Amino acid sequence: MNKDNGSKKEKGSISRRDFIKTVGIGGGALATGVSGPFFHARAAQSEIRIGHATNLSGVFAVGGDLLDKGLRLAFSMSSYKGRVKFFLEDSQTKADVAVQKALKLYEKDQVHILMGPIGGHESAAISAVLTPKKKLLVEAFGSNANLVGKDCSPYTFLLGHSTYNVTVPLAPWFFKNLGDKVFLVGADYTTGRDAALFFKEAFVKLGGKVVGELYSPLGTSEYAPYLAQIRNAKEKPSGIFGFYAGSDLISFVRQFDEFGLKKDGYVYVDTVGAFSMTVLPAMGDAIVGFYDCFHTVPYIDNPQNKIFMASWQKAYPNDMIDEFGMMGFDTGTCLIKALDAVKGDASNTEGLAAALHKIEYESPRGKIKMGVNNGTIVPIYVRRVVRKDGKFRHEATFLGNYGTPCGPQYEWGACKLGCPST
Repeated sequence: MNKDNGSKKEKGSISRRDFIKTVGIGGGALATGVSGPFFHARAAQSEIRIGHATNLSGVFAVGGDLLDKGLRLAFSMSSYKGRVKFFLEDSQTKADVAVQKALKLYEKDQVHILMGPIGGHESAAISAVLTPKKKLLVEAFGSNANLVGKDCSPYTFLLGHSTYNVTVPLAPWFFKNLGDKVFLVGADYTTGRDAALFFKEAFVKLGGKVVGELYSPLGTSEYAPYLAQIRNAKEKPSGIFGFYAGSDLISFVRQFDEFGLKKDGYVYVDTVGAFSMTVLPAMGDAIVGFYDCFHTVPYIDNPQNKIFMASWQKAYPNDMIDEFGMMGFDTGTCLIKALDAVKGDASNTEGLAAALHKIEYESPRGKIKMGVNNGTIVPIYVRRVVRKDGKFRHEATFLGNYGTPCGPQYEWGACKLGCPST
């Protein structure tokens, strides 16, 4: 599948002059870091080719299209809008397919930069193949902790999170607010397993107890046998923690409610921003009162997010403002800043990598700073789902800014680029 918008103007895009006036910033190109939110320098007029291998089918299909729209929106608001060319491929949530599509985008379509897929197993497979080729991979999701640990690469960047920084900070909150007993659940693949493992280790260190664990295959449609295990645990958990997303999450939460667990006081806590605005309506009132953890909250009150929301609504009036769209936009913004650092020379891979490695800026999510292991330090929130005036929203509790540490004491090991302390 291939999409190319060439130099066509995105619907609802605003002029660079109006955008800068609204945000209130002026000139000054990025060198090794970034202080202003969205300044885009004048550059040579060569073509910029951006590839996007993402999930347009499979369990995470709900997010892929929105990520792509956010990416394109960011560039439509930049000085590069007349030069950028996009190439879109479906990774199908399969690691082997993701690698094939990444290679196709680089070798056939000759892209300069690749934005990668949602699944952590996909991102790890792509990075392993692209790193020896010195090709850039930038991930809005793809939260595989190994990529900021033993498998880190000077050419791979996690702009959103690792599985660590959206699980470990949640353990003290869970212990304090829900209790000292947890039942762990999740989709049976890298991200689901890692989320449970990292939370478990942090929770047990606090004095918490794991009263049960279960993992179901990606694409499971019938959860009754798994829900029965939760009900039949020898000790009732204070809450259930784990990671399901997309269609898996919708089925799990609906059946959790139908099975009577919610009525009987069982509370579900997810992570990695699984309770995105797009999927909430599909779960209805079954999701109200449950929690997740993520590094952004739609409708958060900061200047950059107000600009993003207004621009999104103009460009895509039929699409809900959602975490996926925001992360696509934020990834595009980060790439634009890296391009500014190399004066728009998209062929300068080493220069782009050096800029991304040191990037720091204000985004719709809040302050974003790249850690030395190429994983960002981001604001982390616990988000409770509520319904007000017929609309779903998140009530957020800020936990702090977190990156991902590394070293031999962690399962994901040490990063040769360096290891941050937080």
